[in-house]
Amino acid sequence: MLCKKCRREIAEGSVFCNWCGKKQERTKRRKAKRAKGSGTVRYRSDCRSNPYLAYAPSTPNGSGRKYLGSFPTAAEAQQALERYSQGIFSELSHISVARVYDMWSTQHFEHLSKSGAQSYKTAYKWLEPIKSMRMADVKSADLQKCIDSCAAKFSRAQCEKVKQLCSQLCKFAMQNDIINKNYAEFVKLPKVNKKEREIFSDEEIDLLWQNSADERVQCILIMIYTGFRIGEICSIRIENVDLAEHYIIAGEKTAAGIDRYVPIQAQIEPFVKRLYYKSKGDKLIDMDVKSFRNNVFYSALADLGMISPPVKSEKTGHEEYKNPRLTPHCTRHTFASLCVKAGMQPEHLQKIIGHAKYETTADIYIHENTATLQQAMAALTHKKSEPTEPIAEPIN
Repeated sequence: MLCKKCRREIAEGSVFCNWCGKKQERTKRRKAKRAKGSGTVRYRSDCRSNPYLAYAPSTPNGSGRKYLGSFPTAAEAQQALERYSQGIFSELSHISVARVYDMWSTQHFEHLSKSGAQSYKTAYKWLEPIKSMRMADVKSADLQKCIDSCAAKFSRAQCEKVKQLCSQLCKFAMQNDIINKNYAEFVKLPKVNKKEREIFSDEEIDLLWQNSADERVQCILIMIYTGFRIGEICSIRIENVDLAEHYIIAGEKTAAGIDRYVPIQAQIEPFVKRLYYKSKGDKLIDMDVKSFRNNVFYSALADLGMISPPVKSEKTGHEEYKNPRLTPHCTRHTFASLCVKAGMQPEHLQKIIGHAKYETTADIYIHENTATLQQAMAALTHKKSEPTEPIAEPIN
């Protein structure tokens, strides 16, 4: 016979190799017997998913044996017994998903807005099939079925909220020693169906310029030629508008977008000046986002025929713009498209629009950087039309 290790010839029936000493026969290791009073692990042949059942040790009089749960492997069942013996096994191991949700939401909703809490309540409806299950028995496959049901009727965004809720419940269960793994991490979301963002066409931009005597239209053109979000343009402070140096400091939302430097394009500078000298407060536009969206942005576009006019809501009785084709955020995408078409360098566009952090050297050499951005913005020129009426300079 040949040695299992060195493959040399040795006598038939040898227990050890004469050459390398390798043992030739594998002695079957006897399974260690669990110590008395440490609990029991039983195997159920009729259960495929979790066949190993763990039971806590009984009391001295033989009563009080506690069922700790079912597990996919003997090792996990043994771990449950060890945790129980250490006094950290959760008394909540038998509670349902619904009970876990009630306990979690009671704590979590205290720190959320009304709309934030409502979004979780809506997501929770998709967990209906598993509400009565023991939280300890819920696995990734169970959560996946809930996600798939949601994906069949709603967008990926809603599925993401359901997955987020599942993750929150799993984490809460882990904190309370109900489970030892976040099964929501393994849930797969549906593929993203990217919808092309609507932008203002050249003809629509030309129509805006033809009607740029309208102060509402001027605000829209400022958004198109600065890339500011609606929340950003409504929060620009007068002190951050430098008409002499032709720039605005504003921005929000991300680290790259906060207080970013945005040059004022030459053709919209008269519009900025009008707002600047007209302002009676500390902001360039003294209006909240909701009022600006409805009374300035949508109102102007509806009057120009770019979107449908408002309709009266049966629920509130107020006039509302239903699913407008062009939204305030479309101006930001239009700005990016115009910059690319004008040949602006990507790093300059990223700095102006605030989508990503710029190189550290550009942040250090701020004067050099601002001059470059001024030149880049200068390439952004509308050549089709001019304002129908000149805007008067402020009277000193």
